[in-house]
Amino acid sequence: MPKQFKGITYAESEKEAETLLLAFCERIDFSRDWISAATWQTTLEIACNREYGIDAAEKAVLSDQQSRKTETEKTARREKIADDKAEVLGQIDGVDTFDDHAVSIFKQVCAQYVGGGGVNMTYGDTLSKDRYDDLCGHWRRVGTIAAAADDHRFSGFSYRPVEDKEQKGKGTTGDTLERRKKQGNFFVTVGNVRFNVHINIS
Repeated sequence: MPKQFKGITYAESEKEAETLLLAFCERIDFSRDWISAATWQTTLEIACNREYGIDAAEKAVLSDQQSRKTETEKTARREKIADDKAEVLGQIDGVDTFDDHAVSIFKQVCAQYVGGGGVNMTYGDTLSKDRYDDLCGHWRRVGTIAAAADDHRFSGFSYRPVEDKEQKGKGTTGDTLERRKKQGNFFVTVGNVRFNVHINIS
């Protein structure tokens, strides 16, 4: 359990600090993968320091979250994926045999990565279950194309079957008023950041 010293709450160990900070990252929809190993280690040490504590460590995480949204960081991420993104889109964008939704989802993930957005997102269009099931095959094809790209910036293309979130008690979305009903999920890792795309099903 965290301890207190002169009104400052601090972690007793780095293991405890990591558990608390990972939970904080989840609450603010910020992936630990965005933070370098060295910076994360420093943040854990801050959380364990009784003169700074967990609150200061959480502020450091928030600072990391904000910094990834600066133009310099965006430019670096844009350049990092540029070649592979162009190679993938060159084979799927505007191709008659390729589902436009797969193309749109791939573009959305790229934009989210470059912009430093949250790792969980919702796709704009609502699909029928049959369309979703068919789309899963196209998502696998995107993954095959991405695996052959030179820099291997995109990996881990996968999906989950449609699930009735509301029926299973997963209808709430954080602290928002949004209610989830039937959804499918597409996953992909860009660089070292894992994204989860929620797809609403009619």
